[in-house]
Amino acid sequence: MGILALCVFVAGLAFAIGAYVGLVKSVGNLEKPQSVESHPTYIYSAPIGGKDGSRRVIGTIFQGENRKTASLDEMPPNLLNALVAKEDERFREHGGVDLWGIMRALWVDFQAGKKVEGASTITQQYVKNAYLTQDQTWSRKIKEALIAVEIERLQPDKDQIIADYLNIVYFGSNAYGVEAAAETYFNKSVEDLTTGESAALVGILWSPSTLGADRSAATEQRNLVLKKMFDAGYITQQDRDQSLDEELPKEWPVAPMVQSGLKGPQITRNFTELVQQELIKKYGSNTVLNGGLSVYTTLDLEAQVAAQDTIYGPSGYLTSPDLPDAALLSIEPETGYIKAMVGNRDQSSRFNLVTQAQRQPGSSFKPFALIAALEQGIDPETTKFVSEKKVYQVPNGAGGTERWKVENYGEEERGLINLEQALWESDNTVYTDLVMNTDGKGLKNGPEAVMDVAERLGISVDASEQPEPSIVLGTKEVSPIEHTAAYATIANGGRRVEPTAIEKVVSNEGQEGEKVLFKANPKQGEQVIDPEIAAQATEIMIGVVTQGNGGKAALGDRPIAGKTGTSESFFDSWFIGYTPQMTTGIWMGYGAGGQTMEELLDPEEGAYYGSIGSTTEIWQKYMLQAMDGKPVERFKGVDDDIQNGGLTATEPDSATAITSVTGATATTDPTATSVPTEP
Repeated sequence: MGILALCVFVAGLAFAIGAYVGLVKSVGNLEKPQSVESHPTYIYSAPIGGKDGSRRVIGTIFQGENRKTASLDEMPPNLLNALVAKEDERFREHGGVDLWGIMRALWVDFQAGKKVEGASTITQQYVKNAYLTQDQTWSRKIKEALIAVEIERLQPDKDQIIADYLNIVYFGSNAYGVEAAAETYFNKSVEDLTTGESAALVGILWSPSTLGADRSAATEQRNLVLKKMFDAGYITQQDRDQSLDEELPKEWPVAPMVQSGLKGPQITRNFTELVQQELIKKYGSNTVLNGGLSVYTTLDLEAQVAAQDTIYGPSGYLTSPDLPDAALLSIEPETGYIKAMVGNRDQSSRFNLVTQAQRQPGSSFKPFALIAALEQGIDPETTKFVSEKKVYQVPNGAGGTERWKVENYGEEERGLINLEQALWESDNTVYTDLVMNTDGKGLKNGPEAVMDVAERLGISVDASEQPEPSIVLGTKEVSPIEHTAAYATIANGGRRVEPTAIEKVVSNEGQEGEKVLFKANPKQGEQVIDPEIAAQATEIMIGVVTQGNGGKAALGDRPIAGKTGTSESFFDSWFIGYTPQMTTGIWMGYGAGGQTMEELLDPEEGAYYGSIGSTTEIWQKYMLQAMDGKPVERFKGVDDDIQNGGLTATEPDSATAITSVTGATATTDPTATSVPTEP
């Protein structure tokens, strides 16, 4: 047995050495990536009407002139230093793989209980983008590490590796390579970049699609890079202060490339940009731009046209640019397939409100508290709470407490009601009693329990975030795509739904070497909510439409569950509703943020003036078209009598008035709440 074990060990060692030697030889033969044009990557819609062969091309991706590179000599030293300070502090010390960095990252991940920090070096990132795929497999990671070590052994000038990386990486706004980025964002050549501008470009790499369109966020990232450069000793305090005083161009980016890598109809632009981002994440920018891919998406063109026309079309609700903006997303609950997406009034805008906006959800967050109550065995029909003005003592973060005053919209007091009725009427004081565990009838660890449900349903949660009681009234900012997907998970019987835009990717289709690179595998989500509890929550949310304030979303005999929501000072208005076949979320507000819609509200009717319409009305008009011709289905596990219930339309959303203990001006505001900042 000993001899056998020794033989196995020697054979394994020989195999490993042989594999490494072979890899070393292959690295020696690697050529630098070339920017070579080929035929476009085609992006197709889903079949129209479900008929084979009826797909339409909704976008093409080609290389064109969207990639420009620069030599190492043309790159300012502080551009290289900025990347080292931000991405790989020990770059000039390690040999391609940073073992100390790996141990540090593992320790940070261990302390956080999940992956929060990576340990890839600049060389490894270069290898991944230039030669490998983005697959998160051990074999790919081992190849990446070995190739990185060998590249550093063969390349005597480590700064050249930085330059190579900067010449292939994606900087957002359709700029590939640092020279293209310099021209796109600052309208100058890379050799003319200041220290602050160099730091800004490096900062964009943290999230190119977002920071390439968001000047304020890009400024914050630039400042973070400057701090890291100062801490590492690359710049002086004077250099840092001078760079901090430089404002980024007011037009951001200042000179986007005339010839875009992505072409297609404006009506599908937001969606195809999302597809492009997903492709780059999967296969790297080189593969996508070199073309030759056939990308089959989930987009329902008929639903997409209906969504665009309902919101921004000539006869839509928000035709004038002076009116609020809106975002719409439709997801098929069973598969997670995205069927329609309207991300901005201007389809050519590089900011997608569906995927990038972070807004307060207001009362549309209450169903997560309801689910937490159901999980803790609280009966939504028999457990009674008092609907009246409330004052609570809540922790202030400094070891003391402060007063939190909550009222309903219009100062309405409903007396003794249960959780079910309170959700229908969007009663804030009942749900704050629930989260505060008033009289021991509410949630144990209320804020944490609500946040736990939201996280399981797909809402992003920072591990260090400590939820306040006001979370029950929707003070935690969410994106429309996450919020809609969370509701889709409830509609899917509690099985987690991941929004999916791409159904299949084929390379060299119809040619020699054709290969299916990717095929979506729907219906595989994790069961995050018990199916019976998900059905019970759906049953209660049906009442929001049949008995409560969501009546204007009714679709005749088609059962609907959903919830309204309005944030503090009428900045945001929501309705997220679902049928068994489709979940649609609509957000309305001003895209730039910080502007109230209160002046558009009729205080007597509690609805928006004129043709603007509420989110429930917009939702109804769109869904009548999107669901036209589709069979009427019933929710599984939900009482048929409830699904067939009568309709009563009452508006608006219930609201909260909040004042600080100083007696400052009270804010009457649907579902708004904020823990007072004064003691």
